[in-house]
Amino acid sequence: MITRSADVVIVGSGPTGSTYARIIRRDWPEARILMVEAGPKATARTGQHFDTLSDAERTAARLMAQGPRRGETYAPITREEWEARKAGKHDHSLQRRPGLFFANTDTPDEKAFAGFAAASVGGMGVQWTSGCPHPSKSERISFIDPDEMEAALQLADSLLGANKHPFPGDKGSEEMRARLGAVFNPGRPEDRKVQPMPLAYTVTEDGVITHGTDHILGEMVDEPEDMFRILPDTACRRVLHEDGRATGVELVSMNSGETWQVEAGTVVVAADSLHGPQLLYGSGIRPEALGRNINDHFLINRFLVTDIEGPLTSMSWIPRTDDAAFPFSVTIHGNDPALFPFPEKIEGTLVGMGLFVAADPRPENRIVFDEDTPDWKGLPSFSIHAPINEVDAERIENGKALAEKIAHTLGAPVDGFATTRVPTGSSLHYQGTLRMGEVDDGTSVCDRFSRVWGFENLHVAGNGVIPTVTATNPTPFIVALASIGAAKIAAERRTVARATV
Repeated sequence: MITRSADVVIVGSGPTGSTYARIIRRDWPEARILMVEAGPKATARTGQHFDTLSDAERTAARLMAQGPRRGETYAPITREEWEARKAGKHDHSLQRRPGLFFANTDTPDEKAFAGFAAASVGGMGVQWTSGCPHPSKSERISFIDPDEMEAALQLADSLLGANKHPFPGDKGSEEMRARLGAVFNPGRPEDRKVQPMPLAYTVTEDGVITHGTDHILGEMVDEPEDMFRILPDTACRRVLHEDGRATGVELVSMNSGETWQVEAGTVVVAADSLHGPQLLYGSGIRPEALGRNINDHFLINRFLVTDIEGPLTSMSWIPRTDDAAFPFSVTIHGNDPALFPFPEKIEGTLVGMGLFVAADPRPENRIVFDEDTPDWKGLPSFSIHAPINEVDAERIENGKALAEKIAHTLGAPVDGFATTRVPTGSSLHYQGTLRMGEVDDGTSVCDRFSRVWGFENLHVAGNGVIPTVTATNPTPFIVALASIGAAKIAAERRTVARATV
């Protein structure tokens, strides 16, 4: 059955696309919603997180989610690559990430921006690491009322199923946080003190259930297809539009190559920070700021050993503060040396650290599109121009020094392992390419409701809409922003629908 019309078409099935569907359904029960996803349905339950699968099922699901490299088994890390990683040098295996594909046409090396993406029902929402921290006040958006933003973040917690303290009674992690707090808590407000990282987990007697987009969609996954339908293996080639109004979408089956059009009252492009701009560009929607200001949290990794007795089940978090002194967000958690790709002798309890470093949005850092070279979906391919400048380099070095300080606060750095910065883009938190703005002055793509400037019924979603300098995992932030945009659509469209009855 080919769907020919819908009240709302959502391009992309990840966390923000699913949020648009869920909130529109909440506020506009009669809406007919169509969601399209370029990748396949890789799990038995719609939107099920890959971590809830058996090892064999997870491997199969990842192979299905690799877009143009679907079904391709990547070569495992070599000893040479592992030694390079330990020494703080470039490890080429980091560009081979099961479950993802390299979307950037640049050569995947230490100089290229790591443009990874996923293509399966649920998008990155079935592979994410489930961190649910709230952004600091300075990371939030000045032209959105603080109370409205806080309410949206609380709603995001509910949609994601964020658990603020998933492992109470983890004595080792509590001792870790006490040591860190003695150093970092003085002078911090309560919400920025060292704390457990909130995770989208349900903890049961049988283990942990990681939440995917099935948690966001809730009962919608069982709705009749005439009310809510997800089309897998279906790419959107073009948003159809006329005189500032989106009229529908042009779709193509990734299996048969058949193309068709769907009329739509509203279109939401929730196709990630790389492919959202790509779709708008390919549709002839090209505001000046489209694809510009791309930035990603620089990611610094450090292994350390501690005398704190494990297992350290809980993840600890040192939040970013609102002053310039701490533009970092740090996660610290127990590690198992048995998971190293090659045997390493470790004395003491092994701990891993990931330190996100804020990066400034700069208009000259941008996605560059190539209309003459189509990608696997038939859209303009792209490369990413985002060199590191002096400000970035200084923050990165400060981040490395902080990682060493944290290591010595808890114990000692692991001998033979350097403090490393992984290739830019490796955090998968690309931002700014669809940035939100207060006024239509050419520096932004959309308004506070994520509605594209100059359009009355075209919205965008995902990390790309974030306009601020951030260091914090962005998932709750973008789900909150999506909920605001979705509520706006439902309020306006349902009012119109009622008036025409």
